[in-house]
Amino acid sequence: MRAAPFGVFAAGRPAEAARLVAIDGSVSHEGEGIYGGQAVAAGVAAAMGGASVTSVIAAALSVVPMDSWTARSMRRAVVAAQRVEPDPLTRERAVRSAVVIGGYPWTDLAPEAVALAFGAFAAARGDFRTSVLTAVNMGRDADTTAAVAGALAGALGGAAAIPEEWSSVIPPVAGSCLPSMRGYHVLDIADLLTPEEDS
Repeated sequence: MRAAPFGVFAAGRPAEAARLVAIDGSVSHEGEGIYGGQAVAAGVAAAMGGASVTSVIAAALSVVPMDSWTARSMRRAVVAAQRVEPDPLTRERAVRSAVVIGGYPWTDLAPEAVALAFGAFAAARGDFRTSVLTAVNMGRDADTTAAVAGALAGALGGAAAIPEEWSSVIPPVAGSCLPSMRGYHVLDIADLLTPEEDS
């Protein structure tokens, strides 16, 4: 989840977003955990640069080893998401079945969560509301998958893509964990991450 802001910061530069995430990720992750973060950051960076859904996915896959668990899971999820299914529920189940290891109870796995998020994003064709709801409805590590799918779709469609009834209930930060952030709104932070229009 924490990889998305690197894609915002490195808008249009997926390789740079992936490089920055690898540095940040090494504090708490290794291997597949870092690959997952790199895929997310690169995808968000590509979306911020105006890429299509297909190009966002390609950018994400381009920064991780093709034989990694992360890349294999992402490819399976996206292929399942792109199948012509009679309804969204069938497509959602196809993505979940393509990625989730049946019978394995631990849901906090980067390769699985990232693949489900990209699958939801691909199934929704980049639509924000559908991406988030598809990710949540697949279960497993739903807060992570929804955050990542939402980051990808939000980067693609901008703030206007977020339903007003969702965005209007986000208050300024209370500052209970980081008192210095008290009073800031998430949009204030987004403005700090994005470069000035004239630069």
